[in-house]
Amino acid sequence: MFVAVAGISKDELFGQFFDALEKTHYFRSLPDGNDDQAQLDKASRIFHTALEEMQKSGCAMFNRNNLAEILKSQGNKAMQSKLYPDAIELYSFAIALCEDNAVYYCNRAAALTQIHQYEAAVQDCQKSIAINPNYSKAYSRLGFVYYAQGKYRDAIDKGFTKALQLDSNNDSVKENIRVAEQKLKEEQQRRGNDQSSTSSSHGQDSNHQPAGAPRSHAMPPPFGSMSFDGNGFPDLTNMFMNMPRDAFQGQHGPNGPERSNNADSTNEPIIRITRSVNLGFGEQMPEELTGTLRSVMEMFSGAQPPENPQDNMNGRSTPN
Repeated sequence: MFVAVAGISKDELFGQFFDALEKTHYFRSLPDGNDDQAQLDKASRIFHTALEEMQKSGCAMFNRNNLAEILKSQGNKAMQSKLYPDAIELYSFAIALCEDNAVYYCNRAAALTQIHQYEAAVQDCQKSIAINPNYSKAYSRLGFVYYAQGKYRDAIDKGFTKALQLDSNNDSVKENIRVAEQKLKEEQQRRGNDQSSTSSSHGQDSNHQPAGAPRSHAMPPPFGSMSFDGNGFPDLTNMFMNMPRDAFQGQHGPNGPERSNNADSTNEPIIRITRSVNLGFGEQMPEELTGTLRSVMEMFSGAQPPENPQDNMNGRSTPN
């Protein structure tokens, strides 16, 4: 039996690993009451892969803390490869071995966010914060989860602002706050416009719609919301003149990682503004509008709109 220079033997560590997984109810039984052999084999394979990596790295001590760190590192690699379910499982194994490590919960929250399991991600962020109330990255990641849900006020108040209080020099968090505030403002303006449109529509129906007359069908977006000039084409100049300047920088969305000196966790995403503009034409923009649109865009932003604009909402967190 191989015994490490310090710590415990491989066999004892293997037993602790399986005991930890059993306590988290990782293993399941088949309908006939027997253990799922495929699941047992998978856990055993993951353990031995981690053990080999510990030996290659020159780890002088075999214990559950060092094993958890290796599993966390493997989870980071899975994140880099966009293997999010694998990353979640590896982080979960690390948590099973060390339940009081705030980094592991925070990293798992990043992976959960990528597969849109937002509620579970929020719970992991909150658990991370409960373990270490001064862990600014957990607040930053919590803000990003709320942002991904469209909960911009919570993103600011419960996440980004608290992160900035703990790390006042973090420019990425400052930028995230600015973008979330802009999204919140746009949402409020959109609600106000919807209410105005609804009130106007009701007024027209009551004042101008003859009793029993058939209702006319409004033109579908985006043309239904545009004004038209005397030539029968959308008055794009007037439309762009009335748009906020930030609109010409595209729609907001997470785009790229925040650089961090914390080697224990995955990098935080920073929410950036792209330069694409989505007017809703899709691939069916009338040829007659192309020249006008380019001219107006060049006049306001100095750049031509892409042929198929869309939000850049990848928000992928990449490990260090």
